[in-house]
Amino acid sequence: MDTGLTPSEALVNRLSTSSFLRLWTHPNPVGKGGKELCDCLVVCGPHIIILSVKEIEYRDTGDKIGWERWQKAAIDKSVKQIWGAERWLRVSDRVVRGDGREVMLPPKEDRQFHRVTISLGGRGEVPLKWGDFGHGFVHLLDELSLEAAFSELTTITDFVRYLSAVENIFDRGVRPVFSGGGAEDLLALYVQNGSDFGLIDPATNHPVLAIITEGIWAATIKHTDYLARNRDLESSYAWDRLIESYVDDLLTGGMFDMFRNEVTQNELALVAMALQPRGHRANLADSLLEFLRPDHARVAARVVVADNDTAFVFTTGDTSDREHRSRELFLRCFVVRGRCKSVKTIVGIAIDRPQAGKHGHSSDILYLHMPIWDPSDDEKVKGIQSDLGYFKDTKWPA
Repeated sequence: MDTGLTPSEALVNRLSTSSFLRLWTHPNPVGKGGKELCDCLVVCGPHIIILSVKEIEYRDTGDKIGWERWQKAAIDKSVKQIWGAERWLRVSDRVVRGDGREVMLPPKEDRQFHRVTISLGGRGEVPLKWGDFGHGFVHLLDELSLEAAFSELTTITDFVRYLSAVENIFDRGVRPVFSGGGAEDLLALYVQNGSDFGLIDPATNHPVLAIITEGIWAATIKHTDYLARNRDLESSYAWDRLIESYVDDLLTGGMFDMFRNEVTQNELALVAMALQPRGHRANLADSLLEFLRPDHARVAARVVVADNDTAFVFTTGDTSDREHRSRELFLRCFVVRGRCKSVKTIVGIAIDRPQAGKHGHSSDILYLHMPIWDPSDDEKVKGIQSDLGYFKDTKWPA
């Protein structure tokens, strides 16, 4: 909902909801004394993204005074708000959304803060400053880079990995010189070259002179390789829709209790799904849709090893015996954890196979997190496979 938001705040909320999904996007959260904490807060897994939005019209005075006035109002005040929000969030256990719903924060020792100021109104005419101003790195997006960032970095993991990559090259001494280019052009270098942006000399491991010119992003998004990659990723949005279908159930009081003051196992399963980056979502969606095809009806289950030490187990079963279906799902997830040692978290999804003339479906979801494997459980896994045949002929990654 965009009620009570300024047009620029509403825009950022819509972009954030599109990339980070509804359950983890929180506009106008409330902090100390009932005051607005920031304009938008994203909380998913260990990640806390603080977004502050300022839209200030730039007035050209013919000298640097106009620049300084705009930067003070559009950037400095935004950075101050972000730092204030972070101080409060570091000592709090939960935060209240603008609509009154409470959001549990991750354990304090796990929290990873990401700071983003969205400073609009400069129209590309003002030199932009960003970096570590004394209390952690603050990233800046303007009207030219905002759309680029949210069209390219369309998951929580993709977004925070980009922010971390920017911080890393700064830590390694890279200082981009923007000669007509902007943050969107730096993003283009990331898309083209990966996490070092092509700005680290591989022979010396030292930074190279980085002059960011205008038009790099515009050229990148027109390139045939970029367009082909995006076509390959189109199927990934089926994974987003699956997540949102579970979120619908949560928000309508279905499979989750949204007012409990603790995080449920089902919510943790959704977090694990949401933390998958775009490329892995495409693989997961393709695998699930293929598994559900009628000509694969004899396939009992499928395993997909994904990002973040996580695997997903897909299975089907009769809706009339959901207890048996849930039990099978748990045992299959347990077998995967025992056989695939690189995996620490398993999410199981049991769903009805599509049938002609049948509308709607039921689904079960399971979350199993076992960071440490007890060798004594190996015998249990062998017993399950021997008795029930679960994944008996599967070849596991080393």
